[in-house]
Amino acid sequence: MRLRSLSLLVLGALGSVMLPAALRAETEAEIAALRAEVAALRATVAERDNTIDELKARTVALETDITAVQQTVALASSDGLAGKGMGIAPTSALDWSSAMKIATAARFLVKGSSLLTVMPTGSMKPVFDERAILLTEAANFDDLKIGDIVTYKHPRYGMPVVHRILEKRGDKFWSKGDNNGTMDEVYITRKNYQGRVFGIIYAKEPSTQAQRFSPSLARR
Repeated sequence: MRLRSLSLLVLGALGSVMLPAALRAETEAEIAALRAEVAALRATVAERDNTIDELKARTVALETDITAVQQTVALASSDGLAGKGMGIAPTSALDWSSAMKIATAARFLVKGSSLLTVMPTGSMKPVFDERAILLTEAANFDDLKIGDIVTYKHPRYGMPVVHRILEKRGDKFWSKGDNNGTMDEVYITRKNYQGRVFGIIYAKEPSTQAQRFSPSLARR
């Protein structure tokens, strides 16, 4: 009887020692599994964050490219007579890339200035054509004078037109392409005026955008 009681006591003591050890092992396994799940979730979130950051970067780059295109394309609007008069414009030995670098460097000399490339309409020959890069300044509208070459947003084309001011009518100006036969059908106002040309860099070749442009789109 005593032996049996002693055996039961020994078994009970061993059970009290072994049971917590088993529970600890099971708990540690569960914790390890949970940690693995958390690590996997963190990796997934990090991957998604990287994807989001990459998409944001692409969006910014795309918006930058769009803005650059909008800011660097100007239309010398033609009335269909361009090229029938003074049809020769200056060039240089500079390739397009070199001309753009020089124009970009010159741009930083004038605060608020911009660069414009020209489409192949011929309306501003012989002063410039599609092989020119124009530097424009944010001149005050009240400082504009007859003879200035300016850019304004044309309602039909939806992009800047660059022509010379020939008349002032009240609080608006009337412009014309040097090689056009008629005045522009749109006045330059405070609302559509954009800038005044203060410099021209010539290249030996037109821009890629100009090479892809159809002159018929610029005819009134």
